[in-house]
Amino acid sequence: MTWHRRVPPFFYGGPTREPRDRTALRRAFHIASLACAWSFALLSGWSWAAPTEDATFTSHEFAFAGPERIAEGWRSIRLTNQGQDVHQIQFLKLPKGKTVEEFRAAITSNRPQIPSWMQRDGGVNSVAPGQEAVAIVHLDPGDYVLICGIPDAQGRPHVVQGMMRLLHVARSDEAPHSPPEADATLTARDFSYSMDRTLHTGLQTIRLRNEGRQAHEAVLVRLTPGASAEDFLDAYVPGRPANPAGSPLGGLVGIDPGRDGFFLADLKPGRYGVLCFLSDPVTRAPHFANGMVLNLDVP
Repeated sequence: MTWHRRVPPFFYGGPTREPRDRTALRRAFHIASLACAWSFALLSGWSWAAPTEDATFTSHEFAFAGPERIAEGWRSIRLTNQGQDVHQIQFLKLPKGKTVEEFRAAITSNRPQIPSWMQRDGGVNSVAPGQEAVAIVHLDPGDYVLICGIPDAQGRPHVVQGMMRLLHVARSDEAPHSPPEADATLTARDFSYSMDRTLHTGLQTIRLRNEGRQAHEAVLVRLTPGASAEDFLDAYVPGRPANPAGSPLGGLVGIDPGRDGFFLADLKPGRYGVLCFLSDPVTRAPHFANGMVLNLDVP
């Protein structure tokens, strides 16, 4: 996910450390400058047989449609993309004493970023035009700001073009929903991933657990035969409608340290990559520049 063909600097949450490899950092910025927008993500043949969702949102240029109120707890969220660009939906909790105007000012400033006082609860990651995806997130009572941070072809983030809305999460007297049973757990640290078991074909429920000190996300990519996640990064070319090294399959938008969330993936045999495009608050480097890349084989 980029802003003006760069990783957007406002995709941040937490403290930092110096990058391990300056050459890798320069390479990462070169890669990111070549386009991380997901408009090439044409997920043909991708179908869902997901559990019944608690809320469905639709996206287009540049707005969301969906409920204005939802109950607290674990909720299954479906995003259906009816637009012509790739979209995501991030759930950001607005703390008491803060306003939407303060949030808007932060993301449109000269050094734009998601404020550290916003709570990141995840959401549905990159969904291609005409496609849909599902994530399961835990929502606390209160007011949320829903945004899409992906940019258009001119590099303008969708959120600054109006792709933002409010959601009220209400307290519920019902028995709380339990989190879903995960087929595998993907653990994110600063700056690496680990998967606790082998993924299998078919619809998989993947837990993302953040054990790092920064916010992290998971972007799942199906790689072409013989390619790696690193090849996928290297293959970005401005204006090219497809990446010869693979196609993104969604995932989970950023979550804060100590939190977790789930996303669904309909997998076929082959190789996959997992990437974190969130950026460091000081160096502005994408996390993949510090090694947050994982290659996986699905038998």
